[in-house]
Amino acid sequence: MGHVTEFHGRASIGEGRVAKFGGRAPIVSRFSSRGPDYADAQSQSRQAADVLKPDILAPGDQVWAAWSPLSVLEPLLVGYSFALLSGTSMATPHVGGIAALIKQCHPSWNPSMIASAISTTASKYDSHVHPSTYFGFGAGLINPARALDPGLVLSSKFEDYIDFLCSLSSVDWVKVRAATGASCSRPLAHPADLNLPSVTISALRVGQPVQIQRSFTSVGSKPETYLCSVLSPNGTSVTLSPTWFRIAPMETQAIHMEFNATQALNAFSFGEIVLTGSLDHIVRLPLSIHPVLPTL
Repeated sequence: MGHVTEFHGRASIGEGRVAKFGGRAPIVSRFSSRGPDYADAQSQSRQAADVLKPDILAPGDQVWAAWSPLSVLEPLLVGYSFALLSGTSMATPHVGGIAALIKQCHPSWNPSMIASAISTTASKYDSHVHPSTYFGFGAGLINPARALDPGLVLSSKFEDYIDFLCSLSSVDWVKVRAATGASCSRPLAHPADLNLPSVTISALRVGQPVQIQRSFTSVGSKPETYLCSVLSPNGTSVTLSPTWFRIAPMETQAIHMEFNATQALNAFSFGEIVLTGSLDHIVRLPLSIHPVLPTL
């Protein structure tokens, strides 16, 4: 048996077709659902809810995935163990896997803290540095490495979500109690006051400012100073207090926000609040605001 000591073979593909990829990744798929979310999708009014949807963007188009050879619903794929699949069913496993890695790294974090870390560290640009709107991709494209070390997180408990539900004008308090066993004892002054890593106000009326707050907990290993800045949505002015703060590990800092409509618009406009840390943490909260005329 001999051994090859030198090889000069050459090969070429002579079919002649050249693949041309003009698109860019990441990009929101045409079939991906867009916001806003609605407080009651069955209602004729179609009033948008004061929460941002979608939450996050993750790979989910043309993913090479496991497939059942039985293929009951797709006769063309009978006998195959893998297929190219698209949809939320492909994006969700990416997010679920990343959430599991974060939980492994930070066992004491609750689900809302994990969701916050994923949201506030996401990227809002594609590979050509072109932005989209938050109703297209939520907080942005998920970034696993940054989500493991977000600097600050926002946390909400079960009771906070009950208070949010009870603050919605379209929600029957009796049905809330029947479904959850919890009573509407302290509804939020405004639905947007739920401690989410974003702010959505579906009807900010001219001359009627809305005050809300967000509470941030430091999950960093060292004390850090944060500078608070805001890119106000069109037709809206936003005031933050404080404009900077220093926070130690596991301390909590509240930021008070006041939103004023300066001009009524016929659609939502978008902005962001950015907290820039002295240890290179960047915490970003998307703003989705619809400034409207006051009611008579």
